[in-house]
Amino acid sequence: MSRGELNISRWLEAHSDRSAGLNTFARNAILADVCGDGDFRLVLTDVRLEADKRSRLKVYKGTLLTSDQVLPDIPSSLISFYSDELEPRVPSIAVACGSDLLIYKNNKPFYKFCVPPSPITPLEEETWKRFGEPNCDFAQVMTDLKSVRFNQLSARSQELLTLPPEQVPEYITRFTGLTPLKTSPIVSMTTLNRFSEDKSAIACPVLGTESGIIYILDSQTFTILHQADVCNVRTTPAIIKTAGMFDVEYRIVIACRENSICVLRRGWLEGKSLIQMTEDIVDMVLVPGDNFIVVATASKFLHCYTKRGQRVWSAPVFSPVTCLCLVPLKHLSTHLIAVGLKGGSVHLYHGRQPVDYTNSPDSPSALVFGQLGQEEHVMVVITMAGTINFKILKRTADFNLSNQDKLAAPTLQTKPLPLPKRSKLFIEQSMRERQNPIEMHQSFQEDLVRLRLTAARALVHSLTDQSGAGNAQEEIKLSAQVLGLGPKFTLILTLENMNAEKPIYNFLVVFHAKPSVYKLSTYVVFVPLIPPSLSYKMETKVTEVLTNEGVPQPPQAIRVFVMRKEQANPVLAASINMPPTDMTGLLL
Repeated sequence: MSRGELNISRWLEAHSDRSAGLNTFARNAILADVCGDGDFRLVLTDVRLEADKRSRLKVYKGTLLTSDQVLPDIPSSLISFYSDELEPRVPSIAVACGSDLLIYKNNKPFYKFCVPPSPITPLEEETWKRFGEPNCDFAQVMTDLKSVRFNQLSARSQELLTLPPEQVPEYITRFTGLTPLKTSPIVSMTTLNRFSEDKSAIACPVLGTESGIIYILDSQTFTILHQADVCNVRTTPAIIKTAGMFDVEYRIVIACRENSICVLRRGWLEGKSLIQMTEDIVDMVLVPGDNFIVVATASKFLHCYTKRGQRVWSAPVFSPVTCLCLVPLKHLSTHLIAVGLKGGSVHLYHGRQPVDYTNSPDSPSALVFGQLGQEEHVMVVITMAGTINFKILKRTADFNLSNQDKLAAPTLQTKPLPLPKRSKLFIEQSMRERQNPIEMHQSFQEDLVRLRLTAARALVHSLTDQSGAGNAQEEIKLSAQVLGLGPKFTLILTLENMNAEKPIYNFLVVFHAKPSVYKLSTYVVFVPLIPPSLSYKMETKVTEVLTNEGVPQPPQAIRVFVMRKEQANPVLAASINMPPTDMTGLLL
């Protein structure tokens, strides 16, 4: 599609606030009906990394900021889910801050779930017990603590090893007698429907921790329903996507920092590596329906994989990708993929084809698409400079998907099949099938087995028949003919050049036979140049070696190899079954 066709504006610029000063990332902004009144609002986390500033949870009603709450730690992810079926339906907002999951309802704190601590190493536990002993040599004990890998230590021990020497005694005295706990922060989240695919169905939060553990929580009691490792190798989840339902069958696709994509299914205690990428993964989306996995990499490429990890297509982009967003269009029965590019462009893809693009004031850091207020199709673009931009999709926008489907399909497929009208014979046959389903099915199975048997026999015959063997790549064909009743035979070979344009040359034919059974007059035949579409015949005399009693031996095969000069691997090989010697000829 040309740039001019893409230039048709399908978006209305509703609002743009350059003074918002927001600092958010992908998967930290959602659209949710936080009050249960049908008026969807924008919920996001304003991340602050400075020591003197606190991150905040903000709620926008339309373009107005209606709620602003302080968060205790730096947030890593944000989700919304329904935990009950009470009316009015009010979803819960969950924010991951460190190892805590903060649940909000009606813009108020509701519950806090803490990730279970992991066991610490025995050496670290023994080290903190030695710190409590009188006359303890802190320097010697810390030397033993440094022998443990840094990433296997608890947060308390990690902070201790980074302190200057003059602050170590005070820090140890403060925690003397307390066993350290190794907590793993939550790094990514998503939701998984419990027993229904409805938009407002009860869902379960799915948490991914720094230690590579996936937790599926009960949204009503906030207990752990299932726990599993991301992979059999230590990996850290970065992006989590789900498909299916927890009570039926589900699939969790996990993109890891180690550039691998793992899959976790129902009942598994450990995920399996599905795809190993060679480039850094920027973002990932899971397309519903076909469950295609679309991955954006740092090498300016979009890759699409099936749920089994097979690559479907790859599409280059002209600028580095910053984020992805799924754009569901129910009225068009399709899903588009919004790709945020560095420089301020947002491109929409249908499969591997770009169908639209729009601009933003700066490089987008987060994209959200869905219902906002009473408007169903709104795209919210939050840029790296802190600008928030609202775009409304026109109701007349169809992205020329119908024309694209016509171009993608052959002309014959666009025409309806000329199906005949139902005849009396067809109706009688269908009635007979309804009355005798078991007998007809058994008859069909018999015919199917008979067809398979015939195909197997034909395959065996073609494998054992050495009258003609060919090489499609070299475009040559070899056929053999055996003359004589024995014990002397004449073996005639015909080498045919099947190429209608190029001649073949530099070939030789090598015969291989068991010396105790057959003796050949010629074992190597040099083949001259064979013009296109012509053949060359060669022959060799074969004499069967009789036993001491003058009785012929059981017949064996003679192998023939067609080779290129100065090459060890044969181009074509065939096995010629020799006939048995006629005893009447020997008696005469």
